[in-house]
Amino acid sequence: MVGAWFARTFKALEYRDYRVLWIGTSLAFLAFMMSSVVQAVVAFDLTGRNGAVGFVSLGMGLATILVSPFGGVVADRVSKRRLLLIGQTSIGLNFVVVGVLIVRDAITIPLLALSTLVMGAVFSFIGPARQAWVGELLPPKDLPNGIALQQVGMTLTRVVGPFVAAGLIGVSFIGTGGTYLFMGGLFVFVVGSLAMLPPSRTVARGGRSFRDDLILGVRHIRERKRLMLAVVTFIGVIMAGFSYFVVLPGFLENQLGRSSKDMALLMAAGAASGFVVSLAMAGAASSRHAWTLMAAGGLVLGLSLGFLAVAPSFLVAVMAMVAVGSGTGAFQVLNNAIVMREAEPAYHGRVMSLTMLAWGVNGLVAYPFGALADRIGERETLAAMATGVLVIVGAAWLAGLPLRERAGAAAPVETLPQPAGGD
Repeated sequence: MVGAWFARTFKALEYRDYRVLWIGTSLAFLAFMMSSVVQAVVAFDLTGRNGAVGFVSLGMGLATILVSPFGGVVADRVSKRRLLLIGQTSIGLNFVVVGVLIVRDAITIPLLALSTLVMGAVFSFIGPARQAWVGELLPPKDLPNGIALQQVGMTLTRVVGPFVAAGLIGVSFIGTGGTYLFMGGLFVFVVGSLAMLPPSRTVARGGRSFRDDLILGVRHIRERKRLMLAVVTFIGVIMAGFSYFVVLPGFLENQLGRSSKDMALLMAAGAASGFVVSLAMAGAASSRHAWTLMAAGGLVLGLSLGFLAVAPSFLVAVMAMVAVGSGTGAFQVLNNAIVMREAEPAYHGRVMSLTMLAWGVNGLVAYPFGALADRIGERETLAAMATGVLVIVGAAWLAGLPLRERAGAAAPVETLPQPAGGD
């Protein structure tokens, strides 16, 4: 029985090219998860304000909002391997530059925000390209599992990343600057893994313009009701509930009397439970229960954010973050798998680029949430986030009731013009 579960859960890793991409992607996620901790520490230490932490995230959100729709079109038109090679190299260099600025005591909040702006622009291209490439490397029957395992890898890095970041920051001769340099060094291995993979397919455009391809991608989502519901739900939940990291440094110092650096421990606690739940959900990504489990994950996220808002001590806050991680892990794994399952392969890049708008919106609302916490308090802001998540999940559940009997199958739509096979 255990053997059957293991085979079902890790089925996609049997494919060599997917396995190499998964390893490289996990290393890139490790650096990214470390950056969420170290940039928050740097921003808060420079200013002592929650708003500064949110302002730094504003750069990534703004870039993602403006660029991600176009990133998906590019991912569906060009070599995904080449696009990833260029993008991952750029992110690695970006981390190195920030690290040097910190070491030379030249970093400022605007420069830190500029670095997230660059990172957001690059991610807008490589995120859709990576997801679409998975659609090439795996047969359709194993695609939901492959997408779920990508999320499992990301969640695993959410466990390891904060611990590694906190450990490096705590070493006097490394600090935040050295941590950024370490993150940049990880991309040597990320780029090396991409070099081990064969060229990806380039999709023939059939004479269509860039604008036409973008419109087709939007139409594809609008005409598939289940796909549309999954995308809108994802954007709403991310926007309402995933900016809690902005409030954590101030929550720790102002409400619990702890150091802002203890944010790494809270993030790691949430990530650990998220990893366990993500792993448990990976085998269910293709099942008819995926929608119900996704909604349950969103419900747990909303309730646990409310629990965190009233936590009287650091220990209770850790327990709340364990619940936050569980809800987050289940919701993300299953939503991403559902989105890829409901979309046609030729549109994977564009569809995933539009779901990435969620992270752009999250970056934009991070600053208002930070400013709100400075004005009304961290606890009240967390409670507002919890309420938002619960309202969105409830509305999505009600909207999905007429579609529930069609779980596991894409709704029939008018056939859209399909691009021909590439080279």
